[in-house]
Parts: sequence; C-alpha cells; structure tokens
Amino acid sequence: MYCFREILAFFAFATHTSALTDTYDYIIVGGGLTGLVVANRLSEDSNRTVLVIENGYIDSSPNVQVPYLAGVLNSNPPLYQSLVSAPDPQLGNRTFSVAVGNVVGGGSIVNGMMLDRGSDADYNAWEELGNVGWGWKDLAPFFKKVFTFTPPSEETTKAIGITYDKTAYGNGPVQATIASFQYPDYKGIFDAWKNESGISLPKEGFASPLGAFWAPNTIDNVTGERSNARTAYYEPVKARPNLKLLVGTHVDEILFNINSNGGSLRANGVKMTDRNTSSTTSAWASREVILAAGAIFTPHLLMVSGIGPASDVGAANISVKVDLPAVGANFQDHVPAYMTFNLSNLAFPNYSTLATNASFNASAAQEYADHKTGPWTLSRGNALAFLTLPQLTPSYSSLAATASSQTPTDFLPERYATSKPLQAGYLAQRSILLKQFTGEQGYAAAAGELAIQPSNRAAVALQKPLSRGTITLNTSNPHGYPVVAYNSLQNPVDAAILTALVRFNRKHWASPALSRYAPVENVPGAEFVSDEQIMRALNEKAAVSSSFAHPSGSCAMLPRDLGGCVSDQLLVYGVDGLSIVDASILPMIPATHLQATMYAVAEKAADIIKNRG
Repeated sequence: MYCFREILAFFAFATHTSALTDTYDYIIVGGGLTGLVVANRLSEDSNRTVLVIENGYIDSSPNVQVPYLAGVLNSNPPLYQSLVSAPDPQLGNRTFSVAVGNVVGGGSIVNGMMLDRGSDADYNAWEELGNVGWGWKDLAPFFKKVFTFTPPSEETTKAIGITYDKTAYGNGPVQATIASFQYPDYKGIFDAWKNESGISLPKEGFASPLGAFWAPNTIDNVTGERSNARTAYYEPVKARPNLKLLVGTHVDEILFNINSNGGSLRANGVKMTDRNTSSTTSAWASREVILAAGAIFTPHLLMVSGIGPASDVGAANISVKVDLPAVGANFQDHVPAYMTFNLSNLAFPNYSTLATNASFNASAAQEYADHKTGPWTLSRGNALAFLTLPQLTPSYSSLAATASSQTPTDFLPERYATSKPLQAGYLAQRSILLKQFTGEQGYAAAAGELAIQPSNRAAVALQKPLSRGTITLNTSNPHGYPVVAYNSLQNPVDAAILTALVRFNRKHWASPALSRYAPVENVPGAEFVSDEQIMRALNEKAAVSSSFAHPSGSCAMLPRDLGGCVSDQLLVYGVDGLSIVDASILPMIPATHLQATMYAVAEKAADIIKNRG
C-alpha cells in the first residue's frame, strides 16, 4: 500500500524572526501565488534583498499534492483562514466560508488546479479603463512565460477525443497536463456539446477561451503531483542568499515615514508578530513594501495601517493617513449554482467509483504509489464551457437594457453614494459590461461558465457580476478578521443571468445526445421554472454560494478619479514605496478561473517593479 510521506522538513530554508536582518530592498507581504512569483523575479538580481512574510506554513502533505485528494479539499484550517462572510441578503441571509489560502503558495496549493484564461476582451477591458499596458496583447507573453503543457497519452487523446494545441503554452516553471487516465463517459458527455447550435468547440481553450473546450490542470505529468507557486517559483531558488521566507508570521501593520525631499508619506517597513511565540518585531524596506496578501487581507492591512475610507478607518479609532475610498470597494467574485442530476447507465469505473468502491480505491492508490498514474491523477475535471450572454439567453438585449436604465447606487454598497470617483468607476465598468452582454464587436466575453464533468454534478457560475461587495474593518476589533460582504446578486440582473444559466444547463442535459444517461434533475429541480422559483429552490437547498473562491477587485487598478486604489504601475495612491500585486487589483473580474491570470499578472508586476530600478 502507498505510504504517504510526512510533511517535509523545511526549517533549513524558512527563516525565523530572530535570524532577520534589519533592512531589505523589498518586503513582500504574503507568500502566496503572486508573492512567490514576484519574490523569485526580484531576487534574480543578487544585489537586491527580498523578504517574504507568510502567515501560514509550508505544507507538502499528500492532501495538497495528490490530485485526487486535492480535489476534495475543504475550506478548513490550517490550509485556510477561519473566516466567515457577513450574511448575504439575496442568498437567504446565509453566511459562507471565505476561501483564503493560509499556506506558502496560497491559492495555488488549495485550488482545483484548473488552468484556463479569460477572453481577449476580458483583459482589454482593463486597459480601456485607463490601465496602459494591461490589455491582452501586453499580457499574452506573460501567460506563455509561466506554463509548460504536457499532453495526455496518444491512446487517451484518441479514445476520449481530447484536443489541444501545445503552441498556446510556453516553457515555463508551472507544469500543466490533462491526465492520461480519464473516465470513459467523458467522451460522450463532452461530445454532446457538438450538438449545441452556435457554440464553438475550439481545439485549445488557452488560445480561444469561448465555447466548450478541454482544459488542463496544474499537475506535473512526471511526478503526478500538483504543480504550484511553491514548487515552481520558490523551491528552485530557496537557497539564494538574498531571498528570505518568513513563515507563521502575521503582518500587523505597514510602517511609514515622511520623505525628507517633499514631505510625502512613504512606506518603509512592517510590524509583524510570530504566531508561535507572539513576539513582535519590525523589518524595514529601502525600496518598496509589496502587498500580496490577497483580495481579503490586502485591503484589511491597508485600513489597519490608516489607508482607506476615512469614515471607516476613523470609526475604528485608527489614525487616517490617506483617505482612499477605493480600499475594500469594488469587491467581486464569481457566483456558482451547484446543479445535480441523477444519471443512469454510467460506465465502470466512473466519477463516483473511488468514493463508493473500496477495492477500486485501494487499487487506484497502489497504482498511484507505484507509477503515479491512474484515477488518483485526476482532479475535478478537464472540460469547461464559457458562453456569452447572447448564447445563454434570447433575452440578452432586454437584460442589458435593464442594467443600462438602473440608477447604480440603488444596488451598490452605501460607500458609493458618497464617493463620486467610485460611482464614475462603476459606470465605466458597467459601460464595458453592457457591450459584453450584447456581444458588440470586439467585446466577446463569457457571462457564464458551465462545468463539463462525467458525473452528476453540473455546476454553473455567473462570470460578469454587476453587484459589488466590500471589505471593511470590524470596528470593535479592527485587527481581527475583516467584515467580508459579498452582496451577491444584489443587482437583480445578476440573478436573472444566473437563472438563465440554470435553464441553459437544464435544456442541455435534456438533449437527445445525453438521453443514454436518463438524467433526472435533483437540484434545483425541474419543477422550478420561473426566476423566483429557481432562486428560492437554490437557496433552500443551499446550492448557491457567494463565492467560487475567486475573490478580487477590492483594491482596484484604476485612475484615482475612477475610484482606483493603485495606478497601472501598481503603486498605491497617496503614499510612496507601496505597491500591490495580488487579485485585489483586478478592476473587473475576468471570465475564468483566476489561477493562470494571477500568474501572468505577477510576472508582469515583477517586471514593472524591477524596471523602477
């Protein structure tokens, strides 16, 4: 039987607070996906010193490395923060676990390993909003820089009908593959999309990410294990003398001084606490403090350090250093609905066999131990459909018209009512969304995702929310967890698009191409037809969530007069020497799982910071 290795001894490379020097060129707060990429690239210059500070620890256990086990990870500590959202009014006032990786490597350690990207229009929208150099043509080289793709075996490719194009990828450190073991029903379930009128089936989704396509996972084809930011960007360079990783350490606040040359505020260090000893110390940055703590904790750290909306920061009895309403605003995530069907006549083995057949699972475990092949090399799936709103519903133009006629502040958080820049930024975003909704030339972007899996699970997810959430301080305990308010589906157009996704998926599963499986809809249930009935059933069955674990947008990269927090050079407005490189900067969430996008963003961010000299 396969004997799992224990968590690796790592303390020879992870630094203890007592071993720190006083000053570094760069301090990176957060050793997750983007933090490790940026740390690797900045420390390529041996004359530059880099300190990375991570709240979590290194974990190389089977739960995060073995694809099958990683596919069933839950959102519990220690790999995640113990964070729960505020009640979500449109989702039955339920609260939700907030999926924030608490481990070296961050989301790349705990995610579902899906590798895809948004459409060209998703990224061109960022540039249209005033971010020079952030459109698709400028980001494309960074996507290629990150990934190396290894195709599945020729036998599997032919048997299942998998298509791919290796030229869409490069020769980067993160490994990606479509596993050579696939359940036999995957072919028929994917092929059913060939009968959907007007839906393209691109050969390679990483080149043409609209339609139904095969997509790899971030798995190393040689080791059969997860490929992640730690294995790709930290492990190969951890012996660099100018790179230090500090684990199990919480950054309490950013420290500042006043520039002698002009009296402006400058970030020059951080105050931090060792989680094991509760001892507090400080470290200093001569060039930049770089925030990579993610869309939840980056705005929180800014606010406890005195940068954010003055009313919120002041209410927590924190001295306001920069009044910046953008901090914690513009918060976005994809909204999933988890449809399920009873399926008959599935082949053996199938997606549920590992969980229901002990002898098959034992055999699969042994095969994985011996050869790193077989069912345990599979994660959650290898096929996706990303569809535009005109493809999802004939009502696309009326939905766009409804959104266009709205007074935005009717559905936005209270903060927007008193901030003209936030309103202006939202209207600029909405203008782009409306063009995407109606399929205007050059604006083709998906409004919805449908997971294609050979199982009874048939998740769909809203990709282009009009609603916006907030990250705010808990005024009674500002240094504790922030208040995460998703405000999911607050705008009724969002709910209408989500129910259109449910109807499309329902119709798809009722098509003749899938009749061999005699599908019977369990969730939400075929008897629920109207928008109101579908949403009520999804809520009552706890089958709709605030988050697809893609939190973003809460420190938006936008011009300041459009409600921005950082410029297109990633520098925080109103303070020198402080930048952000994580998903909080995304002004509009792209229609994709965020992993590949954030690798590319981090690579570009590293170039920008290095070019500052």
